[in-house]
This record gives sequence, C-alpha cells and structure tokens, in this order.
Amino acid sequence: MLINKIKYCLIIFLVSTVFVSAQDLSGVSGSFVDLGFGTKAAGMGKAFVGQADDANSVFWNPSGLLSSKKIKVDFNYLNQLQIVPFSSLAASIPIGKRNAVGVGFVYSGDAALKEFSLIAGYAHKFGRLSLGVNFKYRYASFGNNSFNSGDYIVFDPSEITAGNQNKIYGTGNGFGLDLGVKYRISKVLNVGLVLRDIFAPFSWNSQNDNPLKPARGSYSESMPFKSVIGISLRPSDEFIINSDYQPSILNDEFNIIRFGAEYTVFRLVSFRVGSEQIINSLKDEKYSFGLGFAYNIGSIKILANYAYVLEQLANTSRFSIGFNF
Repeated sequence: MLINKIKYCLIIFLVSTVFVSAQDLSGVSGSFVDLGFGTKAAGMGKAFVGQADDANSVFWNPSGLLSSKKIKVDFNYLNQLQIVPFSSLAASIPIGKRNAVGVGFVYSGDAALKEFSLIAGYAHKFGRLSLGVNFKYRYASFGNNSFNSGDYIVFDPSEITAGNQNKIYGTGNGFGLDLGVKYRISKVLNVGLVLRDIFAPFSWNSQNDNPLKPARGSYSESMPFKSVIGISLRPSDEFIINSDYQPSILNDEFNIIRFGAEYTVFRLVSFRVGSEQIINSLKDEKYSFGLGFAYNIGSIKILANYAYVLEQLANTSRFSIGFNF
C-alpha cells in the first residue's frame, strides 16, 4: 500500500512536468524571480519542500501549513546580490486538526521596476497525507523613473528629452496556481512534492511618449512552471536532513539538487548548512550557512534567523523575525 502511494505521487510529478513543458514563458528575465523566501530554508540550501514546517510553507509547499497547531508569522528581508532588496511576510493559521490557511506577501523594487505578489494558501490533511493549494496574484509597474538633466550633465537637454520620450513604462498583472503534497512515511521520514505555477497567465501593458516609435502595447504570456520533489529525514528531535530535486523542464534551464541540514541545541540555538548544485559545467553552485534563535515568553515563541548565501556574483545575507502563538 505504501509503495503504491509513493508511485502515484511520482506519476503525478512526471505527468505534470511533461504537460507544462510546452507552455509559453515569461520573456522578462528576473521578473518575479523565485528566490526561495524564508531565512530558515535559505540557511539549508533551499532544500525545504519535504520539511516545510514554518509560516513560509506558503512559499515552499502549501501542504506544510498543517505542520503546527499554533499560529505562525514570519517577516524576512534580503538584499539579493546586494542590489535588489526584497521583503516578505508569511503566516499560517491552523483551523481544527485537519485544515489550515496561509498568506504570503512579497515586495521588491523601486520606481524603475516595482513588484509585489500576494498568496493565499489552504491545506487539508487525510491521515498521513497532506494536500495544499496556493492562489497567487502578481502585480508590477515599471518605467516610473525619469531622466533628470542635472544628473546627466554630459548629455544635451535634447538628448535627455529624447530619452524620456522613448522610455517604456506600464504595468503588468497576473495569477498563479500551486499544488503541494506531503506524505509522512514514518515518524522520521517525510516526502514532499510541489508544482508551482501550473496555471499562471500574465498580462503586460507598455507604452511610451514617442508617437513615431510606439511601445509594444498590451500582450500576454505565462510565468514559468517549476516542480520540486523533496525528502526530509529527522533521525532525532535535534537533527534534520533535507534533499530537494528540481528537474529541468525547459531547454534554457538545468537540473538542480539541493541539500541541507539543521542541528538544534537545547531547543534554543539552531545551526544550519546547505548547498544548491546546478547540474552544468559552470561554477554557479551556491553554499549557505544559517543560525537561528528561539526564545519563549509565556505562550509566545520568538524566532530570529540569519542566513548567509555564497554565490559567484555576490554573497547575500538574509534576516527574519518570527512569532508562534
């Protein structure tokens, strides 16, 4: 019976991967980039789909919203590559023993390109099996910055005027649908599966102020689909080991394998380490280290987390503060 359930999960995983492989993809690189929000998960190399046990489960695997009987709230901040700041807020709320809801919010950018995503998640438990779904709304605005002649003294005023006329500006918005599964094989072993953006239409509306060379105008596309399967092994209450696999679906992507581990001392301090290995000939692997602190004040647990991610272009620090009620 157990082997059959695992086979069914794998079949769903493979079929859905093939089904979406021919979809249209967003042509805007970096638009709504999936950075894996959640400092705890980042410290473990973003290997978190099988574990997914904090408020940020709404980002990783919505079925993980059922991981606790307490309300969880978590705020994260990161400055990706020391260039683009991102802020995220997540919460999970249990409803009885078999249901939970979650919300997530991500914001980034400035006048040149501003983005935010709003996520609403729901999860239900069937014995050892948990199922979750996310509904997402995305919004972007771009080109609201302007060229000031005082900032570009090497250009003539006419060149500044031409630059402002040809500057593209506009908005975009769309939706997304995620599905997540977690199955508790035993007390120490969980397997998870998440299908992100199974259905994710997105519409852009662009314009400029040059009637001779107008912008493209309105058009639609889809955000790229991603699928991840993860395994989480907890041999003791203090120690956990995770591994995720994200297969290549498109020709311009690579297979990704992630590993992570966490060791907690006296239920107060957690030490984390992880790695994200992109299967190619480039030296673009990532390594991460993390540290977490937990402190109880009455019935409220305060969680503070830090992660440091090493990558080729620039290293990134992440911070978060969370509360369990």
